[in-house]
Amino acid sequence: MRRPLLLLALACLPACKTATTSGSGRAKGPAATESGAFGTPIAGADDSPLDPTTTTSGAFANPGGPRAGRDSRAEDRERIADLKAPDRSAPPPGPPGSSKDHPLPTCGTTGSYVAVADAECEDGTRPFDGDIPKGMRARRGNVGPNKDGHIIDLYEVPCPEGLQKIFVDMYGCDRAQPSRSEFERDTYVRDAFLVGDHARFSERCFAEEARGPDRVSLMLQSCLPAMPTALREQGKLPEARAWLARYCAGTPPPTVDEPKRWTYFRNVLEALDALRQQQGRSEADRARERKQIAAEYAKVCDVDLKAYEAWLKDNPE
Repeated sequence: MRRPLLLLALACLPACKTATTSGSGRAKGPAATESGAFGTPIAGADDSPLDPTTTTSGAFANPGGPRAGRDSRAEDRERIADLKAPDRSAPPPGPPGSSKDHPLPTCGTTGSYVAVADAECEDGTRPFDGDIPKGMRARRGNVGPNKDGHIIDLYEVPCPEGLQKIFVDMYGCDRAQPSRSEFERDTYVRDAFLVGDHARFSERCFAEEARGPDRVSLMLQSCLPAMPTALREQGKLPEARAWLARYCAGTPPPTVDEPKRWTYFRNVLEALDALRQQQGRSEADRARERKQIAAEYAKVCDVDLKAYEAWLKDNPE
C-alpha cells in the first residue's frame, strides 16, 4: 500500500536525501525528493582528521618485529618529514555556495529552488522569502563540473549589498541540510497537524494563502491537501468544502493525460489517512472513512470516482 505523503515527509526529518554515484564519480540525481506534496547547508571537509592510532602504527607498534636491524628512530624521522604543514596562507573556502568548488549542497532541482528561495543577504533579509518560482527564476545557468565531477548551477539573488552569487550542487543529497522553509513545513505538519492542533495549522495556512495568489511555497504546498481535514476536524465543514472546491477548480478537468485534479484529490485523502494512522485507527476503520469522504469530496471536486479509481490503480505511486 502506498505510504501517505504526509508520513513520508515526516520520515525525512531532518532530511530525506540520499545519492548514489556512477563510475565517473558524478552523483545521480534523485527522483523521489522532488515530489513531496507534503513535500527538499554545511558541506563537510574532504579530508578526515589525522588519526594517530593508524597513521603512526608502523612507526611505533612493533620495534622488535620485521623492522629489526633498521634504525626505527631514523624511520620515524623520515615519516615525520613526509608530513606537510598546512598552508596557512591559503584563504578559507568560505560558506557553502560561495564558489564552484565549495557549492551549496542540495537535493534535486526542487531542492535547489527552495534553498535559493530561502537565501539570506548579509543583513539577514530574504529577498525571495521562500517563494519557489522566484528561486527558480534566479538560475543563470551552470558553470560546469567542479572537483567532484558534479555540474554546478549558478544563481543570483538581489541583495542590498548587490547581487549575491550562489553556486549550487543539486547532486549533494548526502550533505544537504533542511532549509528554513523545509524546517517550518515539517514542524507544522508534525507538531500541529498530526498532533491535532488544527486551529494552529489552519491559521498558518490561511496566512500563507493570503500572501498572494502567485506565491508558491513549501508551506502552502502542504496546506493545500491537508486543510480540508484540518478544517473538518474543527467542525468547519463548509469552510473545508470551500477550500477543496477552490483548489480543485484551479485544476483542469481530469483525464489520463491531465491528472492534476486526481493527484490533488488523492493527496487530500492521504492527508486524512495520515492523521488517522497517527491516531492509531485500524486499517478497516480508515478504509471505511476514506470511502465515505471520497464519495462526499468527489461531488465537491466534480470527480468521477470510477475514472479516478481506474487511474489510481494504474498509478499507485
